[in-house]
Amino acid sequence: MGYGDLRKGRRCIEGQEYLVTTVCSERRPVFSNATNMRLFVAEIRRLETQGDVDWLAWIVMPNHFHGLLRLKGNRCLPDIMRLLKGRSARALGGPTWQEGFHDHALRKEEDRCAVARYLLANPVRAGIAVSLRDYPYWHCTWLAHGDNPDLFLEP
Repeated sequence: MGYGDLRKGRRCIEGQEYLVTTVCSERRPVFSNATNMRLFVAEIRRLETQGDVDWLAWIVMPNHFHGLLRLKGNRCLPDIMRLLKGRSARALGGPTWQEGFHDHALRKEEDRCAVARYLLANPVRAGIAVSLRDYPYWHCTWLAHGDNPDLFLEP
């Protein structure tokens, strides 16, 4: 099955929530550089500020990105990802991403916090950080400023 086959089922439904993953070209660790990481995070926030999405949770890893988002307005998921990847590639000065992205539309019965826990645990599982507290490039709407993120990761 090719990437085109995966796109056939995508629809634009305001309020639909998706888990998305996109990978850097050739799995290069583009975001092991703090400046690149900050530039990408600015583009994540820009989409939310523009009213295109609500980011429920996200994490930027050295060579890929995971996000849990809710669509807002008239934009479709492919449009959101095209904007995110295109703008960030321009900000970073060149080709950054592999073609396409993976998405999973969440069903009503799926636990959003469990999905967020799974994606936020990535740096710990990958051995990049001992604790989520040690990893600065993430966001989760279920955590207030000052909360201990490691407690959120515990089921």
